Amino acid sequence: WSLLGKASENTRHIMACRGRIRQEFRLKSFCFDHKDRRAFTRSPWFENQVPFVIYRTAVCLYQVIVLATTHALYRDISPKSLIYLTELGFIVLTLHTILSALLCFIDYFGNRCYPTSSDDHPTVTEDEQTTRSTDALHQTNQYLPLPWYYKGYWVVYNMAFSAALYITIGFWALLGDDKSAYSILFHGMNAVVAVIDVLVSGLPYRLLHFIYPSSFALAYIVFTVIYWASGGTDVFNKPYIYPFLDYGGNPGFAAGIAVLSVVLAIPLCHGVLFCLALARENLAGCVKKRHLPVNDDVPLERPKEEHA
Repeated sequence: WSLLGKASENTRHIMACRGRIRQEFRLKSFCFDHKDRRAFTRSPWFENQVPFVIYRTAVCLYQVIVLATTHALYRDISPKSLIYLTELGFIVLTLHTILSALLCFIDYFGNRCYPTSSDDHPTVTEDEQTTRSTDALHQTNQYLPLPWYYKGYWVVYNMAFSAALYITIGFWALLGDDKSAYSILFHGMNAVVAVIDVLVSGLPYRLLHFIYPSSFALAYIVFTVIYWASGGTDVFNKPYIYPFLDYGGNPGFAAGIAVLSVVLAIPLCHGVLFCLALARENLAGCVKKRHLPVNDDVPLERPKEEHA
């Protein structure tokens, strides 16, 4: 019977996963609707919100310090370095960490300050007040429309994560001759930060949201073409930003790299991150079922209808 039970449970997991993926191909999945904003500011791995707030703060400080100290130590880095996708991608990733930390602080301190009713105050303990306050906030957040700044944040981390993975893979595949500390931080650790964030956080991921990082990549490709056509040079005064985007010397290869980056490479990077997020959801759901009471009022995994 135990084997039959395990087989039945596995079948349910497979069916749920298939249904989850099927939902990703609906037109609504292009949008930014979500019924529980706590997914953006909490982790499915922690019942206590404090460790995740600390994690968000630490990652934010790491990104800001690396970006600031790198420009202070490397004197050859100038405002012209903004023509490079590496620099832009790291700035967007740093913006993501700043916004994520701010939203976590707002959620955490707003939750602690959420008022309880006067009837509850004299008859319940402090822990019970906190629990009731949390449940009330959860119910309020669950049915309110997602605010515009959450939607903007959703776009930012879609672009930041896919760009980070693309920059790391693209650099070491096409330009992997620089093993300096700067290169490791900007072409390696950026992807590590993105992958860890997907696995640790509860950030929702939708497959069709690849259009947003692809749009970011398209905008950058258009910029490189305009920059080259106007006579722009890199920091070494060469007539291109990257050797593989030499529109004058090797236009066919450059055009191929540009097109494949937008329509194939970036969507694939987004797809990899989506698979990681899907694995996180399933694993977090299994852990919750094994270690949490059945009647827990604050689920760590997102309800099925929120993907509608």
